[in-house]
Amino acid sequence: METDRLTYYLDILEIALICSVAFLIPVYVWYAPVVIAILGLLFLIRPRNYSALKDSAKTLGFWAMLFPFALYLIGLTYSEDITSALHNTETALSLLAFPFIATSFRQNHIEKKLQLVEISLIAGVFVIMAYSIIKAAMNYAETQDINAFFYTQLIASPHHHSYYVLFSLIILTHSIINSHSNKLLLALKIIVSLILVAFIGMLSSKITILILIVYALYIIVRLILSKRVPKWLSILVAALTIATAPALYSIPMVKYRIDSMFASIKAQHDGIETAYTRNESTTIRIKCMESATELISENWLIGTGQGDVYAEMEKKMKLRMGDNYQGTCSPHNQFLRTFASFGIMGIASLLLLFFAMFRKAIMSRNSAMVWWCIITLCFFCIEDMLSIINGVIFFCLFTGIMLMGKKQLTMDNG
Repeated sequence: METDRLTYYLDILEIALICSVAFLIPVYVWYAPVVIAILGLLFLIRPRNYSALKDSAKTLGFWAMLFPFALYLIGLTYSEDITSALHNTETALSLLAFPFIATSFRQNHIEKKLQLVEISLIAGVFVIMAYSIIKAAMNYAETQDINAFFYTQLIASPHHHSYYVLFSLIILTHSIINSHSNKLLLALKIIVSLILVAFIGMLSSKITILILIVYALYIIVRLILSKRVPKWLSILVAALTIATAPALYSIPMVKYRIDSMFASIKAQHDGIETAYTRNESTTIRIKCMESATELISENWLIGTGQGDVYAEMEKKMKLRMGDNYQGTCSPHNQFLRTFASFGIMGIASLLLLFFAMFRKAIMSRNSAMVWWCIITLCFFCIEDMLSIINGVIFFCLFTGIMLMGKKQLTMDNG
């Protein structure tokens, strides 16, 4: 049995490690698996976790996270490219680890533990933002090109980083709306939120900006209906929120990327492609999704196995784009990728997972949880979230905490 003092120190260690994972997701995710492995060992050596695991095993959420990973293991048996299959299974290990880590997190007695995890994510976002701006400033000094402060010249995988920034913004805005803190702290949260909005503009991710605009409309409606929020705060936040869309669209890079997206969609609809729309990222994504749909129709029962999806996608993309095509062959849609990999059981596993997520969020009456479900659903529709290490760890960390948490555990901060 753990002594009280040992329990306290182990609780502190556990929270420190989980906060480290949250911090590393935007900063340098490649160190996170080591921390996750230590958290797994910590789970195993604490007797109280085994009794808590019995409660977790009675929940839908616990099995909804494990079910997709079980398919990765089964998929190893019929994937021809076993090297790729093993790599994909290793990447998806967070689906196995976090139901257990989150179970242990639920037993942790450190006060405001969830807020500490959220603050760690936000701190990581600010570190990568500072790094990005410094790097961009150096590039700008050499080139005098203002585009150094936007999109791919700013940081690698800007759309991935925009996901962390958007969720950080949601955490902060819900904290503002539900806040009982003093005006100085409230003002600080508003300023930090505005900085995050500006960073989203710099990252110039189309899907994140579109979700942000929808979220901004939600905030306005919630402020109008709320009786708890002071009028001065409602007016201030509503005014800033209303200004978000035109402010972002006035940024040349944002305008260029959104206009390009709509031009690409129109070209696809009209069947008239130009050199400009053919190579636009939205066109490539549409072609990838079409190829994935075709692959699913040929392997709808059990899929290709996770190791062979990319090779099969490459063949179909070359038929669509030409034999010289060297671009991405990823489906850019986790639902399509999982369906293509594992067939009917694959898509069923993801639908079950999101059902469990929305069910828990709605039953908890937690709007931040609901928005977590919404934004991850959107990201799954345009990204292979479970096939990239930063995506799967980001998703599993907060989804695990949400699904394994007690009813009183909320993502809304007071």
